[in-house]
Amino acid sequence: MGRRWGLQATMTATYMAVTAAAVLLTELVIFGMAALAPATSTPVPPHQVQELAQATAAGLAAKLALSVGPDGKLPGGYLGTVGVPVTPGQAVLDGGTHGLRIPRTTTPACDLAPASFAVVVSRDRTVLATSYPACFPVGGRGADAEGGAPHKTLLGFGWPVGGSGVTIDPTGDVAWVATPIVVSAFATKGSGAAGQDGAVFALLYLQVPAVAFRTSGYAIPSSLAWSGVAVLAGAVPVGLAFGLLSTRRLTRRLKRLAAATVRVADGEFGHRIPVSGGDEVSRLEDSFNRMAGQLRASLDATRQLAEAGARHEERSRIARELHDSISQELFSLQAMAGGLRRTLSPGSDALPVARTMERTAADAMREMQALLLALRPVALDEAGLVRAIEGVCRAYAERLGVQVRAELDPEVPPARVLSPGVEHAILRVTQEAVANAVRHSGTDLVAVRLLARQGHVVLEVADEGSGFDVPAQLAGSAGLGLRAMRDRAAEHGGALDIASSPGTGTVVRASFPLVGGEAG
Repeated sequence: MGRRWGLQATMTATYMAVTAAAVLLTELVIFGMAALAPATSTPVPPHQVQELAQATAAGLAAKLALSVGPDGKLPGGYLGTVGVPVTPGQAVLDGGTHGLRIPRTTTPACDLAPASFAVVVSRDRTVLATSYPACFPVGGRGADAEGGAPHKTLLGFGWPVGGSGVTIDPTGDVAWVATPIVVSAFATKGSGAAGQDGAVFALLYLQVPAVAFRTSGYAIPSSLAWSGVAVLAGAVPVGLAFGLLSTRRLTRRLKRLAAATVRVADGEFGHRIPVSGGDEVSRLEDSFNRMAGQLRASLDATRQLAEAGARHEERSRIARELHDSISQELFSLQAMAGGLRRTLSPGSDALPVARTMERTAADAMREMQALLLALRPVALDEAGLVRAIEGVCRAYAERLGVQVRAELDPEVPPARVLSPGVEHAILRVTQEAVANAVRHSGTDLVAVRLLARQGHVVLEVADEGSGFDVPAQLAGSAGLGLRAMRDRAAEHGGALDIASSPGTGTVVRASFPLVGGEAG
């Protein structure tokens, strides 16, 4: 299954495991709560409630004895625990077995039928601390509510021994305890035991309903257990179905992306995949498309560079062959014509022919030198565009004696603004235009200008030679060089204009855009 489905199998198995774990955890929580919740409730006999009341009163009296201050007063004046629910007619067990919980009852009305409360009273039955202020206010001797029942309650036990028991009350049976609060030493007046160690400071009276219930054990219904097993068993196919449905689209997209990667690796660089959604996989799809496009562009650029290199090598080979063969033959022909002219007498009829042969050979040599200069490759990467153009002008001056003046605008942007293709086109147009001027115009002065104008680089090659009819030249075979220059400019988004007429000279102007339209 893993080999067949791969990622889908892994994700589906993960969904199944997570679903089953979630169901199992939920069941454990439910069973745990059921186990901790009270399952049974057993009534506590009245005599046991009486015993729990005695233990509670003894513990509370011991704590109160330790809290009596040097002035013989109890701090706060309130007993009972805040937050313990008031349960009329029922005593509340503390921890289930060890004692009782006495609430602090804050209701405004007094109702002893039957209630859980605790009161600390002095010898004269004055309330020193209370858990039920409405019935036993601090400083009083019991409220007059219920026919003076609170006051009668405080008079119902003796001093200082106290007592305990279960009393039948008209509203229900109650268990009561009167426990002395014994202190080791204090210095108060009016307490009845001033200055005596082990004396009774006050009495604690505690009363609770004689009814209480004890909860113990727990029981989990068998139906609940079987229901949990059924839910756990059903979670496995549910997780399986959910995993298959939720991962189907994702795995399909990943498979499509993997197949497209294989196709690109096999050379299909034009292949693209649709981008769907806005998740991580869609970003991966978009990145794949951009990568394939950049790879294709890089290969096209490499192919173009290879073709350009092949053309440069071919031009170099042709230039070498022309120099080694035709140029040498023309030089020999010129030398022989010059020797023949010098050996003929001034009145010889062959002298004009010899001079014509010598002049024709010289003109052919000049044209051949211009053609070799046009074919001569220039290393743009090493010299840069400006220095390459200066090198072309200098070569014509040194080899042909033609003054080619370079007027290069200092505002021309650096090479990084021009693409390598545009630089190469500018250089080739310069070579072609200068070669045409040297070969055909009959002038000894050519001006080459490189200018920066409004987001363009403008190249001008001008001479004051014989000029020519531009439309006629472009229509004939002699206009191949002019059309080649125009095609070079158009190939890079530029334009080429030729202004010339017979007897007025020639201006070749080529314009190339800068990258991003930056102005010079």
